[in-house]
Amino acid sequence: METWKTLATRSLIQRPPWLSLWEEDVALPDGQIIRGYLRSQAREYAMVFALLADGKAPLVRQYKHGLGRPSLDLPAGYLDTPAEAPLVAAQRELHEETGLVADRWLSLGHLIIDTNRGDTRAHLYLALEARQEGVPHLDPTEVLEISYHTPEELQDMVFRGKIDSLASVAGIMLALNQLRLPRANNRLDDHD
Repeated sequence: METWKTLATRSLIQRPPWLSLWEEDVALPDGQIIRGYLRSQAREYAMVFALLADGKAPLVRQYKHGLGRPSLDLPAGYLDTPAEAPLVAAQRELHEETGLVADRWLSLGHLIIDTNRGDTRAHLYLALEARQEGVPHLDPTEVLEISYHTPEELQDMVFRGKIDSLASVAGIMLALNQLRLPRANNRLDDHD
């Protein structure tokens, strides 16, 4: 399959590490020209489905300004730097937001958020045998509520639209699928 050819690039917004936005003039394989095709690069983040010994997993409810309302999500947070390992960020964010730690971690994938605009990824993990080891340590801008749910409750919440963040839905459904697989197929993996 032929790729598009970039003819010109113009920077529109540079707000590292949060967002870079630029436009490109591109030539399609058939010769058609698209002017001002928008591209972006946002900050990558890690998200965790943490399963406790009692069979429940935490969700965090917090205000999301992009939505203008609270949202239910899996615990998550931005990678501190582009060089930070996603697994390290996932472990840090789980502990900071919930006070939980886990010894067994499985990668559920490193998913591209918007393939039309850029290659920013959400790094999804399953933390097994999670346990309380402290209290949340939130950033000054974070106010969140933690609730715990069975896998069946989480699946029902997804199907009823109570959880509508694409990354949280993907993380929950991938984790539920992984938990249904025979243990021999589980893989410890901190990078793909």
